Formats: sequence, structure tokens, C-alpha cells
Amino acid sequence: MDYVPLILGLVMGVVTSYTDAKTGFIFDNHIFPTLTLIGKLLGWEEGEEGEESLPGWIPRLIIPAVEVGIIYYLYLGISQGDALLAASGFVGLVLGFVLGLLLYYLGAWASGDAVILAGFSALLPYAPATASIVAPYTVEYPLYPLTILLNSIIAIFPFIFVYAFGVLIARRKFAELRAIFTERAKLTLELSLWIMAALGLRLIIYETTGVSIVGLWSWVFTIGVIYVLGKFRKVGDAIGIGVLAYLIYQEPSTAVGAFLKLLAVLYLFKVFLSLVKFMRTEVLMEEVAVEKLREWDILGETVFEKDGEILRDRTDTFTRIKNALLSADLGALHPDYGKVIASSSAEGLSREQIEELKRLVEEGRLENSFLRKKSMPFAPALFLGFLISYFWGDIFWWIQLKIAGL
Repeated sequence: MDYVPLILGLVMGVVTSYTDAKTGFIFDNHIFPTLTLIGKLLGWEEGEEGEESLPGWIPRLIIPAVEVGIIYYLYLGISQGDALLAASGFVGLVLGFVLGLLLYYLGAWASGDAVILAGFSALLPYAPATASIVAPYTVEYPLYPLTILLNSIIAIFPFIFVYAFGVLIARRKFAELRAIFTERAKLTLELSLWIMAALGLRLIIYETTGVSIVGLWSWVFTIGVIYVLGKFRKVGDAIGIGVLAYLIYQEPSTAVGAFLKLLAVLYLFKVFLSLVKFMRTEVLMEEVAVEKLREWDILGETVFEKDGEILRDRTDTFTRIKNALLSADLGALHPDYGKVIASSSAEGLSREQIEELKRLVEEGRLENSFLRKKSMPFAPALFLGFLISYFWGDIFWWIQLKIAGL
């Protein structure tokens, strides 16, 4: 058992979960002290908000998780003569940062969550020996950060499910409850057909040409097929039905079973996204006057100036991603706002932005009503994802195996 990653991961996870739940802030020195030092040298602002509600020694605590992870795998790699293993701690750090920053720029979480994922990634670049369910690519390459992230997201599904349903029933929102199960159900069925078409086309290509599409290329091929079939939706549906019929003709029980399992998993995922959407709009969002806005508050909208007009966009990031995928137009992810006055950046509002919003309200150019996000700590979810990744393995890969009937 690799005790070094486990011990550091436990300490880091407990401390960051505590500070995030208590104050909503993550301290870099609890994960990556070198980053704190770099920040001081570059003159970055040091946020002190929330420190007064913590014991004095906690904000000053040093936990060199990233540094020890890099040195630990460097030592293992050199002692075993494995260059990739020696570099895996650093590779895991970079991959964790890239995945975290991607979600940060999408507005899904704060920059501190990206640092936490990077820390866990430096500690577990490869699947540990304790993990029983492991994706093949995480055995040969330091790609286990993907598992940690997906485990974190999947693991919080039951909590969101129960909480959101409790709110729905308590508020008697039965129309919204029905929509959670019925909205976009047709798209879920279509997506199942497109995925089966991608799998079936791989089989047909192998049978006719002898070329086997495996590994990373199988993912690229599958995503490409789904994109093309989704762009030409009706044609894609017809192709999906045709390929599924061919697979059923070849192996009736196997094909039908795989399709139904895939449909069930995607439907559950659809329900999860609908619940998240409900929570974003009904539970984790509130409408307040500009006088109640405080520094570090996160807006649920973008206020911008374009062609001399002050406008606002309340479309959330996830809806924008969905629209971009459905329309096959990636430009929809980054609308042309012109001059952005305040946005839903995960770093929150600055004093200057709040003053500008107050000025616009006083001048009558902007309605005095703003969407403000309620904070939801994600550090405990990342810690849970790390523990699952260490002691059990890859939930997403396990789901894929179940879909394939293995």
C-alpha cells in the first residue's frame, strides 16, 4: 500500500474540506505551499476573508502535498529506472490543473477547487494497488486525475438527488418534478442510439477491413461519430436505428441488453442534470438588490455594455454548453459581450464592480435586481472522490463495464 499519498491526501482533504465548509475559502499552503510563495513574490492579493472564524493556526498550516507527491514519484521512477513514473507526479499536477481550470473558466467552481484537484492528482497520478476497478489507460499512463474528478462528480449525485427532491416536495413544485423525469427524454434516447451507432460502426469497420479502433482512438472515433450524428439529427437517428438493428441481428440478447443498460445510465444522468439545473435556479440562486451585494459574492448573470446599452445575460454556463453541443456551434460558449462590467466569475465581485453596478442603478440604466449564487463547498466532494479512487477505483469505468455486460 502506498502510504505516502494516502496520509498526505487524508490530511489535505480533511483540512481543505473544513476550511471550505467553514469559510468558503481554500488556502494554497494547505495543498501547494510553493504556489503561496510564488504568489507572494509576484505580489498577488492575499485574501484574509473567513480567517477570523478559524483557529489561528489553521490558515498558517503548511501541507506540502504537491511537493511531496512530485518528489515521491521522482524517487520511485529513478529507483526503478522508469522515466514516465519519475515524471508522473508533475504530469498529474499539470493534468489536474488543466481539468480544474477548465471547470473554473466554465464557472463551475472556484480557483481553489482547481488547486485541490491538482494536489490530489500529484498524489495519485496512477491507479494505486488498492484500487480494484481500474481503467486500462490509468495503468499505463498517469491519467488517474480523470478518475478522481469523475468520482467526485458521480459521488455527490445521491446527496443532490435526495436534497433536490426534498426541496421540490416541500415547495410543492410538482410541475418541476414531472419535468425532471420527462424533459429531454427524447434526446436521451437519441444519444443512446448515436453511441450504439459509434460502437457498431467500430465493429463493422473491424469486420470489413480488419482495422481495430482501440485505446484513445476509440474515444476520438466515438466522440466524432456522436458529433456528426447529432449535427444531422434525423439522419443520425436513422443511422443509429439501422446500426442497432444490425447489432441485434448479430447478437440479439447482447445488443438489446447493452442498449437498455446504456439508456438507463444516460437517463439517470439526464435526471441528475435536471436536478442540478433545478438546484442552480431554485436553491443555489437568490435575487437581491445591489445594496446587498458584497465583495466576493458570485453573480448568477453577466452585466455588460454593448453599443452604448447596458444589458444582462442570465443564461448559465451549463445551458450555454448544452446549446453549443446541440447546435454544433462552439462559438456559443463565448458570446460577444463587448465590455463586461460584472460576470459570474468564480472569483466573485470586486469592490470596484459593486460600485459600478450601484452607479448604473442610480442612473436608472440598470434594474436594481441581481442574481447571486449561494456558495456550495466542493472540497468535500473532491476529498470523497480521492478516497473512492484510492480504496475502490473508477466508478465511471465500472459503469462502462456494466453497460458492456462485464
